[in-house]
Amino acid sequence: MKLNIFLVMSALCVTSLLQAQSAGITFNLGMGEQKADAIVFKKDKQKISGIVKFPGFADKKVKIKVGEENEKFASKDLDSIQIFDANKKLWYTFVWTKTKVYKKKGTEFKIIDENWICKMIEGKASLYMGGEQYGIKEVKVEDEKTKEKVKEEKMKVVTKEVYHYLKRSNEDYPVLVSMSSNALSAGYNAFFREYGVYYFKDSPEIAKKIEDKEYKYDDIEKVVTLYNVKPKKQEPRAEPKSEVKATKTKATPKAGSKTTAKKK
Repeated sequence: MKLNIFLVMSALCVTSLLQAQSAGITFNLGMGEQKADAIVFKKDKQKISGIVKFPGFADKKVKIKVGEENEKFASKDLDSIQIFDANKKLWYTFVWTKTKVYKKKGTEFKIIDENWICKMIEGKASLYMGGEQYGIKEVKVEDEKTKEKVKEEKMKVVTKEVYHYLKRSNEDYPVLVSMSSNALSAGYNAFFREYGVYYFKDSPEIAKKIEDKEYKYDDIEKVVTLYNVKPKKQEPRAEPKSEVKATKTKATPKAGSKTTAKKK
């Protein structure tokens, strides 16, 4: 019964997103910056550099300004979009991909048609963020060294529903594991416990902390970062050296050696 409730909830959330998109409904919560230097990668291996308007989740076309010209490309003809920061350093990557949602935990999935999702973390398990519209916003994050809150520009979903997908290198499509909201957030931790525990079952420590509510749905980036850390190899313990007791020995002259006595 409990599982059925979770499955119904997830289906309703995904369905509501699709219905909102088809109806043209948008819940804007401060758009942030929505353009940046980028490289668009086409499926035919062509690359176009310019200023790209971040694609919306279900956008069928992508706008890019090349020099003084504005161009549009069909999303179905594109593979990915690399977003660069002011220092020309790779910042984020948007991918046009199908995704999966659980129908039954670990046994069945429902395949969702292609949408634009943004890769947030790359590693053993890569984390992707999905939502109706995206924007670069200034947010407060915890400094790893000082543990103080500092301001940082970060890609965010700037509409109501936020979806987090995970994908390992041996998996075909990213799978929905966690959801959150920029408005009300009731019920999302239950969803994360149900599917997060399953997805991270190969890491018992992480799975248990999700089950015990030590890690919640809004800790998803922290959880993925920890999961991607390679475990340190334990060095073999050196065997203690056997103690050698120092003993005094009398020096004995070697055979055949001459000894001389001091003259008085």
